[in-house]
Amino acid sequence: MTKRVTITMKATHLWTKEEEEQLTRRIVNNFHDLINRSEDEGLYWTGLKCDLIELAHMVWESGALLDATGHPLDFRTIVRNICRVLHVREPNNPSSVISAVRARKNVRVGPLRERYLQLISKAKIQDPMRLEIRRNK
Repeated sequence: MTKRVTITMKATHLWTKEEEEQLTRRIVNNFHDLINRSEDEGLYWTGLKCDLIELAHMVWESGALLDATGHPLDFRTIVRNICRVLHVREPNNPSSVISAVRARKNVRVGPLRERYLQLISKAKIQDPMRLEIRRNK
């Protein structure tokens, strides 16, 4: 005789557009600050590289970072600069990293935006991205 197992799923929290826009603004501000820094400051990304690339993609989608001529920075430039400052090896094809992130089926690793919004609302951490940046002493 086999035992019957009941699987319970928890409904996901629906975030307001305002909460999502606030998170995007915070990440864009972090990127603006970081991209204008020097790699000599000794800042290191301690999270997953794919998370950093996903954050860079969110920044690129916002169109909020501009070059000297007033045009939005392209995705590759954002990735190159953030990887330089945070001492992360730049992927050869950042777009393929985004494709892989979107196609992943690992239930233990939820979407980055969802994880960050959870940290903000449940753990009261106002800037989750900063948790993954360390200064080398």
